[in-house]
Amino acid sequence: MKPTRIPQHFALSHKLRSHGKLFSVLCVLTLLSFSMACGNSNSSGNPPTTGKFSNASLKGSYAYNMSGSYFGLQSGNGDFREAGVFTADGNGNITSGTDDFVQGSTPGSFGSNGTYFINNDGTGGITLNVAGGQVNFALTIVNDSQAYLIEFDSFANGAGIAERQDTTALSATPSGTFVFRTHSTSTSQGSISTVGAITISGGAVSGAADTLQASALTSPILTGSFSAPTSDGRGTASLSTNTGTTYSYIYYVVNANTLNLLEADAGPLGIGRAEKQSATSFSNASLKGPFAFGSRGDTSANILGVNSAGSFTSDGNGTITAGSYDSVQDGNVIANAALTGTYSMTSNGRATVTLTPAGQSATSEIFWMVSNSRAFFLVNTPSRVEDGTLDQQQSTSFATSSFNGQYAFFMDGFDSLNPLVDRVGNLLGDGKGNLTLNYSVNSAGSGNSVVLTGTYAVGANGRLAGTVPNLTGAMILYLVSNNQGYMILGDTGAQVSGNAALQTSP
Repeated sequence: MKPTRIPQHFALSHKLRSHGKLFSVLCVLTLLSFSMACGNSNSSGNPPTTGKFSNASLKGSYAYNMSGSYFGLQSGNGDFREAGVFTADGNGNITSGTDDFVQGSTPGSFGSNGTYFINNDGTGGITLNVAGGQVNFALTIVNDSQAYLIEFDSFANGAGIAERQDTTALSATPSGTFVFRTHSTSTSQGSISTVGAITISGGAVSGAADTLQASALTSPILTGSFSAPTSDGRGTASLSTNTGTTYSYIYYVVNANTLNLLEADAGPLGIGRAEKQSATSFSNASLKGPFAFGSRGDTSANILGVNSAGSFTSDGNGTITAGSYDSVQDGNVIANAALTGTYSMTSNGRATVTLTPAGQSATSEIFWMVSNSRAFFLVNTPSRVEDGTLDQQQSTSFATSSFNGQYAFFMDGFDSLNPLVDRVGNLLGDGKGNLTLNYSVNSAGSGNSVVLTGTYAVGANGRLAGTVPNLTGAMILYLVSNNQGYMILGDTGAQVSGNAALQTSP
């Protein structure tokens, strides 16, 4: 089912957040404090989660961004995009923060404070007091610098990532060449994917990008400006194209090399990321070796109507020699299709790529290289507006034993049974083909904690295929390394994707 976008006034959404206060606090405190199974679990008792996490594991300032949907409005449902920063004191208190929220036609910015708790396995919850109401997140800590989030309220779903800020980078205007990726939707303009590179010097911007909108690819020249950030790393930016279009953004500094982006224009709902480019010149040889990727986007039928993941090997001479591809578009599955292709790269790191899954039409893509081991990309096809990230794999031969340990994971989207669903928690692999999932789920405002078990196998190319009864017959995870991977659910009718990363306990 497609989540409908109904523009509403920002204050109304936060009024609804206040109405969800009692449900949210009870759910967070009762469900997330314990790892006992309930609801759809097919296992009983505590899962074998471990760790030495505590409230002290969340300490410092964290920048976050989130995409989601709210519901319960008399006139229908609606989407939102959110970014901000919060400061955790290591003792269960959120001492300060700023939350920027874009819904419909009215962006808003509010201060925040609150509380949080962290269990020994890294799961936990955050309550932010924002604009007279409360926003509740369920989370799982990956390591001392990153956590996965979902919104855990009765009136909204959402998912995102929080990253600890480098406070030494918060006082300076970003500087250097950044590769960026943004994705936005609006009732008037439809969906837009943009990837490109900008150089920021003294606050002034120059650059180039590729934009896919209404089945048409354009490659505008960019100019603009970045303001200096405030003490919490929040700044504003403006990007103008040579065709006369101007985009406004709020940005949050994660560190000197990373920025979170939130579109601040009235109407569009957009979020993105910018990462500093680590090389000054690229060539075909820059794309060499095995890579894993994950992407998502919209179709004419559905917001979040396509999720894809895969891996390939490129020879450094313009040929993709082998690969594997999984995708679900409007509920229709392409499973483990063999992949070949070609590419051509210019010196600024822009590559035109053709990927051909076996039995499918060739697909054109545009890569912008962050480094020789990482890129942002968009899928240049009229059937969807899709973009994602590519990372070099750290092994040329994976096995079932490669997935061994306790991983944090999150996934969000929708399926035939859940019009909106988000999950966050622990994913345990024993290196022998057995899985245990311990997670919190928000299904269209109905919160639950779940423990499930399943099985998996990992191919040499890093493709993990898992079966988890009562959840999925096809949990697909393409490993970048033994420590992380891109996830989709490859079930007919499912439009769900996410990430998994090995937890590092103190």
